[in-house]
Amino acid sequence: MTYTRGESQALGVGVESARGTKVAPQEWVRLREPADINKELEKTEIQETKQTGVSSHDSVITSQMVNGTLTPNLRFETIGFFLKSLLGGLSSAVEGGETVVYRHTFTLDATVLQPTLTLANARGGLQHKSVAGVVVNQMGLTFPLDDVINGTIGIMGLDEVNETDYTPAFASNDYLAPHQMVTIKMASDVAGLGGASAICVTGAELSLNRNSRAKQCLSSVTPVDFFAKLLEGSGKFTWEKDADTYKDLAEANTPQALQIEVVNTNQNIGVGSNPTLTIVLPKVTLSVQESRPLDDIITEDVNFMLHYDDDEASAITIDLVNERADYTPA
Repeated sequence: MTYTRGESQALGVGVESARGTKVAPQEWVRLREPADINKELEKTEIQETKQTGVSSHDSVITSQMVNGTLTPNLRFETIGFFLKSLLGGLSSAVEGGETVVYRHTFTLDATVLQPTLTLANARGGLQHKSVAGVVVNQMGLTFPLDDVINGTIGIMGLDEVNETDYTPAFASNDYLAPHQMVTIKMASDVAGLGGASAICVTGAELSLNRNSRAKQCLSSVTPVDFFAKLLEGSGKFTWEKDADTYKDLAEANTPQALQIEVVNTNQNIGVGSNPTLTIVLPKVTLSVQESRPLDDIITEDVNFMLHYDDDEASAITIDLVNERADYTPA
């Protein structure tokens, strides 16, 4: 009999070169909790005209697929694998003035097929598993005052199979992102973000959803692939209110450009760079909700919704600066 603590479980990730064909892990991901990955089955009962006095004669599996939720702390290297599958568009290049530091620019690829991943699920003393043909369906990031930046990643995969035990090995340069390294800016357009002042917020959230669905065929109980539908993006930040700035913008329905930037200034990489994640939303519209306590400062939740911006020809751009050269298949 084997007992396993959750801390001994680990998740590996690799980019597939052929959709649905398993690859070895390229990196191992530190999660806040063991990966919640499950094979979900749908069954139907067989009911026929035979006198038995029992409601069902048997059951058959009609479909099966893998769903899961991953709960990582934001780290500047492994997050790139999941951003690639979520958004689809990626270009990588050496950062200016550097030789071993790279800038990865993620954009939305509007085609219906997202890049696929293989997830390696090292389960301690239990049977190790892998899931091929994985797509990232949704990603949420939370920027709290009392914790490091963390998030949730929703995945969908084709099937789960048994594996010989993996040996997880975590990269030492997959750096964390403490909350004090976050700045949030807003301006009338993307060009104005550089000169905009950082907003003093007490918390923020961002949610991105591809609304992916399984492609099913009569000839198989497992999906043969996944289709992405339309990206939905939203979020909010909370601030201790000292003006009606965002209330006025919300009531006038005035679009704004929004930037969330995370720079780990405690870690130097290359000649003069730091691990960095920069999220630019060229066009958002706002709604607000005040909280009005009697004995404390009035605060305001500023909710935003992502839209496509014709001037920028984009709805979202994410730049990731780290020491990984690329996110191509191994």
